[in-house]
Amino acid sequence: MTDLPPEDHAVLDDLTAALAARRDVESRHREAARAAFTWRTVDAELMELAYDSLDEPSTVRGVVSAQPRALSFTSRRGSLEVEIDGDRVRGHVVPAAVVTVIMTNAVGERAEATTDEDGMFVLMGTLPGPVRFTVEGDEGGTTPWVTL
Repeated sequence: MTDLPPEDHAVLDDLTAALAARRDVESRHREAARAAFTWRTVDAELMELAYDSLDEPSTVRGVVSAQPRALSFTSRRGSLEVEIDGDRVRGHVVPAAVVTVIMTNAVGERAEATTDEDGMFVLMGTLPGPVRFTVEGDEGGTTPWVTL
């Protein structure tokens, strides 16, 4: 690039400076971008929490059950049954279909699995903070946020 005229070097220097400045994005712009990104799925079918095993009264006051937690979400399209057992999340999509199930937390960390032909899936590991589940596909939907 030494055979360029001095004017071209000046233009290249200006472009380099402009690109370097774009790397430093202000936090308010990042937050606005994240909010806009979140709205891309505003039309997704919202699944309703129909059952949570934590809502059942304990048989012995103050004793925490060692049983897995069960959650059931429903929509007009179908349902999602989820069981949380330690760091394993097992589930079932109804009606059965091969779809992708995604567990996302509030900061955007994700875990995903593809169901088998019976609609069953396993996610290894849980995410910190509240999470929601998204079922992608024709029978899909998104659950409300729940804390595991």
